Amino acid sequence: MTDTVLVLGGGRWQLGIIEAVRRLGLRAVVADIAPDAPGRAIADEFVQIDTNDRAGLLEVARRVGARLVVAEQTDRLVPVAGFINDALGLPGVTPAVAERFTNKLVMRRSLEGTGTPMPRYRSVSTAVEAREAARAIGFPVILKPLQAQSSIGVTLVHDEAGVVAAFEEAHGVGAGGQALVEEFIDGLEVTVEAISIDGTCTVLAMSEKAHYAHRPCVARLLAYPPRLPGETLARLRDTAKGVVESLGLETGISHAEYRVRDGVPYLVEVAARGGGTGIASIIVPHISGLPTYELVLRRLRGEAVVMPKPVSRAAILEFFTFEPGRVAAVEGVAECLAEGLAHRIEIAYGPGDVIRAATDDRNRPGYFIALGADRDDVDARAAAIKRRVRVRYAEGGAA
Repeated sequence: MTDTVLVLGGGRWQLGIIEAVRRLGLRAVVADIAPDAPGRAIADEFVQIDTNDRAGLLEVARRVGARLVVAEQTDRLVPVAGFINDALGLPGVTPAVAERFTNKLVMRRSLEGTGTPMPRYRSVSTAVEAREAARAIGFPVILKPLQAQSSIGVTLVHDEAGVVAAFEEAHGVGAGGQALVEEFIDGLEVTVEAISIDGTCTVLAMSEKAHYAHRPCVARLLAYPPRLPGETLARLRDTAKGVVESLGLETGISHAEYRVRDGVPYLVEVAARGGGTGIASIIVPHISGLPTYELVLRRLRGEAVVMPKPVSRAAILEFFTFEPGRVAAVEGVAECLAEGLAHRIEIAYGPGDVIRAATDDRNRPGYFIALGADRDDVDARAAAIKRRVRVRYAEGGAA
């Protein structure tokens, strides 16, 4: 009898994990609230259900005889998977581990005493407390929700005048009426993608990030690997490995963000899921040469898995920076794809649409992924793509 895997979420970024389930010959049951979720087309069975409905999903898992429950690409569903795993005695993330990877305050407190470099922080429940915390920590500070992703509700605040608005934004999407005020670590932001098998974490890919000038908490570029000294990269790997293992992820993938100041990597946050926009499904397998989803699924099913040695290639994930205005046409995409400059290009706007400045990860204007052998290769590809992909504006030009 074929094992059944319940996949929580059938959005476009869950397609990679659904496809991996199918490649292994397993039965994929996909649950999503949207009747037209992209995952429906490739699922063996689709269940339309609110994925916040824990009791309902538990009943679905029982009905289909799920042997595994997976939550990929969204922090919100990791605790739901933990709840079902705990109720049914299934392998995978536990409720306690899920909380440590999705609640940023619990994450910070769990890592105290481990030697992990972290920004100074305080949890706050009111705008008055947020102002007092910012004064004590010292400007600039970051205000963020306790539980969210995609830079939603995250604001860099330079002075007291911006604290109240930033608190209200963070508090509005937070959990338990709280928000976090954190020291801003002024340094290069990097990401770390890793896989854990039986409690041992292996780093597979790292990138350096750049951000939009108008929204410094929203990523514009991830370039793999970072152009950093070897000793800094080694310290980053060691720190990332220690963080994931200290938080207790046994078998799964993780996505973390750090800021490097004076060669020291300070943890921003870490998630028990893969990075979005093709990071987990396209970029990490290319860079490492490893089928990461399949390795995790096989181990969770009880197969013996010996971690192969990763290779080291390069990639660029870059989000376009287009001037605001009404679009007449987008040019150059087909040529870049036909010539093999880009692995993927997606533009969020078409003729008649109005481009506006990005405010968080969800409304960036589009992106491309370039894959190559090394940084020089992918940097050259990225430069060529940006020269060729252009927006032609209606009504006389950009706004």
